[in-house]
Amino acid sequence: MRETAVNWPMTRRSVLAALPLAASCTTSNAEGEHVPPQGLQTPSESVMISVADAVAGVHLSARLCRYPAFRTAWLWVHAHTPDGFYAFVDHLAPSGGEPTPEGGEHVVYEDDGARLRFERHGTTLAPVQSLLRARVNASGGEAAASDLQFAPTLMRSGLLPGRMEAFGRVEGELAIGHRRYRLSGPGQFHEQRQTDARFTTPFAFASLWDDDIAMTLLAIPDQSAGYVLRAGEAPRPGTVRFGRPGERRALRIDFGPHDFLEGHATSVVRYTIPIYGEAWRGAFVTADIGGRRLLGAVNDWRPEALFPGV
Repeated sequence: MRETAVNWPMTRRSVLAALPLAASCTTSNAEGEHVPPQGLQTPSESVMISVADAVAGVHLSARLCRYPAFRTAWLWVHAHTPDGFYAFVDHLAPSGGEPTPEGGEHVVYEDDGARLRFERHGTTLAPVQSLLRARVNASGGEAAASDLQFAPTLMRSGLLPGRMEAFGRVEGELAIGHRRYRLSGPGQFHEQRQTDARFTTPFAFASLWDDDIAMTLLAIPDQSAGYVLRAGEAPRPGTVRFGRPGERRALRIDFGPHDFLEGHATSVVRYTIPIYGEAWRGAFVTADIGGRRLLGAVNDWRPEALFPGV
């Protein structure tokens, strides 16, 4: 397990590249320069694709979050490969002031420079295919390019209003500098639109998948919820328990008395992203839940509120 701690205050564009070894850096900040301001209600559009290829030894996630009223987008690209860890974060990417059209059967989310471009074919609640085109170049680091195609097999409206989650198969390529990886594995796609401020409520979150099973787990102060999807079966909702953050983490979902799944997630790589002067904590993981091996991610925001002493 390798870890990169990125705990600098975020104001202007913040980028980090780390290949072949994880690293960290610092940028200056002045109060009030966060975009959007912390805690402000404003329309936002988040879209993300993640994939894990156990044979290639690659975990990859790319996320775009547009804030049309501020003509700004947040861009994240993170990849763990056999050659090292790569991270790109930009919280001041120029983006148009118009909301992305929500209806229709072909929707494109992107920043002005099209460094991250997501296409969704099909409706929000019934996507047929999603595409990612990523072209990012971290300051002082290597360029990363990825083209992915996501085909959903399991779908559900998310645990939060305005969120759709789909799970399925991802095919494509990733290039970092001169290194190239052909990817084929289970993955996840989500869209989430909201007006409520993001990154206010502490949470622990897990998204875990294989070809015929997927689960989402979420805990916030005094509440928890999750669900398990299996091919050909109705979704199974339940309440969730997370173990304390660490390299090996207990996970459990209870469906009813004496009816539960439990296991643990083991970090492949742990990293942080600077958000409003604090550290969002992420991890690519492998998991064993109820005897099934799953791949995915476990993330935390303000974990000290859920796990005192962290």
